[in-house]
Amino acid sequence: MKRVAFWILSLLSIATFAQENFKVYYEEGENGYKIYADNGEFCPVSVEIDFKIENLTSSIGDVKIIKVPAQTTKFYVADLTVVDRRKAIKLGYSVRYNHGNHLQTSYDADYAYHLPYKKGTEHMVTQGYNGKISHDNEYALDFRMPVGTDIYAARDGKVVLVEQSFNKTCTNQDCAKFNNYILVFHSDGTFAEYTHIKKNGSKVKPGDTVKKGQHIGYSGNVGWSTGPHLHFIVFLQRFNTRETLPTKFVIGNGKEITQLEEKKEYSKEY
Repeated sequence: MKRVAFWILSLLSIATFAQENFKVYYEEGENGYKIYADNGEFCPVSVEIDFKIENLTSSIGDVKIIKVPAQTTKFYVADLTVVDRRKAIKLGYSVRYNHGNHLQTSYDADYAYHLPYKKGTEHMVTQGYNGKISHDNEYALDFRMPVGTDIYAARDGKVVLVEQSFNKTCTNQDCAKFNNYILVFHSDGTFAEYTHIKKNGSKVKPGDTVKKGQHIGYSGNVGWSTGPHLHFIVFLQRFNTRETLPTKFVIGNGKEITQLEEKKEYSKEY
């Protein structure tokens, strides 16, 4: 341990990102530091780490995006190795993170989703892809539904987030912060969000595994909404935005698969 006496250790701007379900941290080792991440979320999380170091070398470079698997503790991120033990060390880093794989580009574009409502019913798509009301440059669908209509999972997945505490409604974008929703992660790395559910309208909770066709909640008219409906999107998550994706649905008696169109009604007989 005599070599430790040659170290003048100065830790600057250490940003140990400690949110409830995700954090990045370091541990000191014989030759420097190891960087780890804990991910308590029910889906992968992407973290971008930006090192600010002197007299240390990073095994992954100065800036790197890492995907941390779901429900992982002490996931190895990087080694920071001391260059010259006789000199001062400066160690700092900043991080940002979000759900999903920020670098993902491919997904199952041919997957056939189930209509997100009950067998024997039909609903109109009141606003479709790139709709003029609120879907500008967005692959999103609005299904007209009375408040309290049963919502069914369109695809198998893992529930990541549920927000069901709000009851406020208004017709401007500022009310988006009051949206109630169920967020589900799929096996191909995509997410689906079922939005505007009624207050306390979820039948599932984070961590639940849902099956296609499972009853997961009740529609509402909460948040940024011009009337009772279910807003449905499939997307890849990026750090600062969502890349929404066009989807295909099984319609009618289950023998036809198509992309849904605005102002058309679709029945579900399967």
